[in-house]
Amino acid sequence: MSSSYYNRAMTNQSIKKFPASRGLAWFTGSVNLLRAQPARLLLIGLILQFLMGFTQMGALGFLLILAIPALTAGVMQSMSMVERGFRPPLMTLFSAFTDPQKIIRLFILSLVMFAIGTLVAGIMLSGISDSLDAQFLAQLEQGDFEAIALANPEVIQRLAITLAVGLMLSASVVYFSVPLVWFRDKPAGTAILEGLVGMLRNWLPFLVLGGLLAIVAMPVAILTITLLVNSMSGGISSTFLTLVMLLMMVAYQLLIFGAQYLSFKEIFGSGGEESELKQDESQFVA
Repeated sequence: MSSSYYNRAMTNQSIKKFPASRGLAWFTGSVNLLRAQPARLLLIGLILQFLMGFTQMGALGFLLILAIPALTAGVMQSMSMVERGFRPPLMTLFSAFTDPQKIIRLFILSLVMFAIGTLVAGIMLSGISDSLDAQFLAQLEQGDFEAIALANPEVIQRLAITLAVGLMLSASVVYFSVPLVWFRDKPAGTAILEGLVGMLRNWLPFLVLGGLLAIVAMPVAILTITLLVNSMSGGISSTFLTLVMLLMMVAYQLLIFGAQYLSFKEIFGSGGEESELKQDESQFVA
């Protein structure tokens, strides 16, 4: 990505700029999308959550991690169909896997995400590598909460910060680049650059959107902490409470996806969604 690409992206008039109040519109618009097709979107979100549960299973887990942008494109396609009054088939989640050219670009985005995460981890964990022995890491991967409770607080704090920074940077890279590849047929490098420019131009509405999402996240966080404390104290987790927590987490993720789709569509303008929708109609709806 040379300076000419950067200058072209910065002067691209199709990347619109909105006031802070637009963040509220994206939030409420996402809520309306979920209300339009709650059962179908929740089912698609549950399938996605089920697949992500295998991300720690060796080679299969690595492949699923690489597939995250492609699956995200499928959720974006579902949101596009719901916005136009269609009921997205479950297979819409895997729409990106039917386009060889776009799936390669989405895999490139996955590799960029992986490289960012590795770089962040290498920089931020360099001072505590001796405390991260193989047994401790294995316990974390298995969800052993006692290992976390007994670990050095400094190690846990550094791990939490590293995870947060890595997720934030990775999410910033793919937030708009995934829909730009899927809906606008952009090359991976151009999509990353234009996506970052779109976010920087609209940092105020995204600040509002982030604040609203943080407020909504509080009930989910409280319920999750309740379950974790109950598990660490040896209590028996309520099946009903666990199911409610899962549905709340999936609904929250879909809320983020909906805001992602709506903000993308407004900032970059209407475009390829219509052609992608017609393709899905011919493949699934009919």
